[in-house]
Amino acid sequence: MKKLLLMFCISFLLMINFKTAVLAVTEMEILVERLVEKGILTPAEGDKILRESQAEATKQKEAVIKEAKTKILPDWVQNTKLTGDFRLRYQWDDRDGSYQRNRFRFRARLALETKIADTLKVVFGIASGPTDPRSTNQTMSDVFSHKQLNIDLAYAEWTPYAWVKVTGGKMKNPVYTVDQLIWDSDIRPEGVAAQFNQKFTDGVSGFLNTGVFILGENAKDNNNPYMFVIQPGIEWRITDCTKLKYALGWTDIPNIEGKVPLAYSALTNTYENNKKGVKVYKEGYNLLTMTGDLGFKNPFYNTINYAALFGEYVHNTAVSKNNSGFMTGFYFGDEKVTDKNQWQFKYSFRRLESDAVLDVLPDSDFYGGITGAYGHKVTFDYGLMKNVWFETNYYRTEKIKSKEQPENVLQTDLNFKF
Repeated sequence: MKKLLLMFCISFLLMINFKTAVLAVTEMEILVERLVEKGILTPAEGDKILRESQAEATKQKEAVIKEAKTKILPDWVQNTKLTGDFRLRYQWDDRDGSYQRNRFRFRARLALETKIADTLKVVFGIASGPTDPRSTNQTMSDVFSHKQLNIDLAYAEWTPYAWVKVTGGKMKNPVYTVDQLIWDSDIRPEGVAAQFNQKFTDGVSGFLNTGVFILGENAKDNNNPYMFVIQPGIEWRITDCTKLKYALGWTDIPNIEGKVPLAYSALTNTYENNKKGVKVYKEGYNLLTMTGDLGFKNPFYNTINYAALFGEYVHNTAVSKNNSGFMTGFYFGDEKVTDKNQWQFKYSFRRLESDAVLDVLPDSDFYGGITGAYGHKVTFDYGLMKNVWFETNYYRTEKIKSKEQPENVLQTDLNFKF
């Protein structure tokens, strides 16, 4: 009878309001301890009562917080999330032994994503570094001077159906690419893109990436250069341990021939002087591309988690010479490095002729981002803890037409992601 009366009293305590329940947890611990000492409750019964009281207090606390958020914060605030990353880098550059440079650099990026409706979200992001579209690195220099931030992302994304996504603004690159032969990973295209995905069977699905991106704007010239991209592809899970991703693409760049070099051009495409003596693009750019990645899970009897072969090819059909580029490589270790003790080794070789692509697009770390270069890249990543990893990159590159100035670049990075 005493136990029944005691249980009734404890149940009553658990049913009162949140504030009282939280304050009562400590008092209940004292009460239960005394009852166990007097033999009214067994130790097991006492532990059970304490666990239930603590669980109830936590449940009530969560309910109050949720109710407060609902009453105080509008839905769009509740549907907003903040993401970002930070990188510390040491970089050594050596060009033909005659020019050496040691730099300490950092990169900071922050993005705010707000879900306006079930099918609509808006993203706004900022990043460190200069206004150069191919770099968000900031070199530590100038006696502790303040560093600048730039708009890195500003786009709206609409997903009316599960198989289609439409994006407008300054966005993450929607084009499928591997290891920056054609597209530097820091580039954020500006314009409109539409992406489509369709599952055909359990192991096969197709995708289509399309986009129209603005390259320049001149109030005195209505024929401004822009870029149109269409890239159909397929993802095929050949077996449980083997998968293939492949895409064939077409990139058309109208209104570029006869125009002055684009902002941030490396000036390694082919140019000529027009009738006014102004340097302009001599050639057009209509690019046929092929991109692929073939991956293998546990390829060597579980000694390595993942390995892959990858490659990319580009051919400028508007030019008769110096118009092609390719990149091929492999990596093994873990498919991605996101946690402690995960690792990955990657190697690639590439050759990019002078008019294969516009010289504002390729990897800015590969011989300064020029076209007309070839060489090697080696990368090693190692996870130090969840979302913290070490990375080192080594580039050995040369110009195709002049082998007098080979370049070596070594980068060591400490990356943080949140």
